[in-house]
Amino acid sequence: MAVPHTVHLIGGGPGAVLALRRHFRAALASVPAKAPLVAYVGAASNDHRGFFGMIKAGLAATGARLRLARLASARASPTEARALLGDADLVFMSGGDVEHGMKVLEDRDVAGTLRGLAHRGKPMFGISAGSLMLAREWVRFPGDDEARAEIFPCLGIAPVHVDAHSEDDGWSELRVLVRLLHERGDESPVGYGLTRKGGLRIDVRNGAGLEAIGTPIPRLVVQRGAVAMGRPLPLKV
Repeated sequence: MAVPHTVHLIGGGPGAVLALRRHFRAALASVPAKAPLVAYVGAASNDHRGFFGMIKAGLAATGARLRLARLASARASPTEARALLGDADLVFMSGGDVEHGMKVLEDRDVAGTLRGLAHRGKPMFGISAGSLMLAREWVRFPGDDEARAEIFPCLGIAPVHVDAHSEDDGWSELRVLVRLLHERGDESPVGYGLTRKGGLRIDVRNGAGLEAIGTPIPRLVVQRGAVAMGRPLPLKV
């Protein structure tokens, strides 16, 4: 049986630093360490140093110690990365490209490590593409052709399907994913839209308790065979 643990999936995006800091502080509240060690996984951005530096500076006031778990470079040591992930009080999955990030994790044999750590109770925190990687599956578009769209697996640590900060286009890619899930035969598929200043807090036990944080969270569902906006997941009163 899996040990109870918490996963935070945050939308992020431009102008959302203050919201990110607030959600990150909330995630750290359950970590007993006074100066928690946070393993930053930047596989989705190819371990982009500038992006890591920006996130680290934005979260400096939280008192957390962010260290980069280097994986993307050919010179990176997966053994060292796995050791850091094991020692960390929390794992931070950063943004970028979901498919590329998953390929790096699989190629460096770290995807299984992350799943195992989550199973044993390691808190996980995702932002943008990192949130999608922590979730069940995402969708790719070969040749940028929606007609050829296909589902691919992610880490599955958070048992949900999500997209991040796509309010402006009406969650177009998430709509495609929910449609494909329905066509595959999934029963009552739901897609959650992680807004720029909001996200989901998920208590993973024998199921998943979902809580909207920051903002109400849009839900895409299937009604009469078509993808439609369902009732948003409200903030707790």
